[in-house]
Amino acid sequence: MEERLDIFLKSVTEYADTQCRKLERTAETQMQKEITAYKKQAAETGRSNTSREIEKIQSDAAFKAAEYASKKRRALSSLKNELAEDIFSDAELKIKDFTASDGYSDFLKRSAENLVKVIGSEIVFYLRPCDMRYSDALKEQYKNAEIRENENIHLGGIIATDKNEALRADDTLDSRFISEKKAFFESADFKVF
Repeated sequence: MEERLDIFLKSVTEYADTQCRKLERTAETQMQKEITAYKKQAAETGRSNTSREIEKIQSDAAFKAAEYASKKRRALSSLKNELAEDIFSDAELKIKDFTASDGYSDFLKRSAENLVKVIGSEIVFYLRPCDMRYSDALKEQYKNAEIRENENIHLGGIIATDKNEALRADDTLDSRFISEKKAFFESADFKVF
């Protein structure tokens, strides 16, 4: 299921990149059309002072192009935020579906196994309150483990500490989700030009 989540997040990032490239091409085409129209207008005026008029038109076109680019950047930023909100809302729903599936208990077992390798057998597992139903299975597998509730875990997974709370490891879906969200915004390139 982790692989499916990774594939889903990768496909969402690729979709966002594709949409941004389309927006970039549209903005470039529009800017070229405006410059061409202004040049044509200058040629048609037939003024004796054509070069000065062309400079003025080019200056105006440059100003309008900058204005257009600024407007598109704002629109793109808004689109990026809407897209990200949709993406991560969908991802949260998929995570909730996963935690309700049979595969979630296997995920917790693998997570506990990995956490024991890091922290040792004298371990305290912290689960979200609704995941306490898995505590007997974990206690059976890890006899020296202690199982506690942690209301700060919202999506699922396990946080573990040693008995003295000197070592702490977080293998929650919450931390993975936050990490993926951060990576998405860091790697998504939303340039207009």
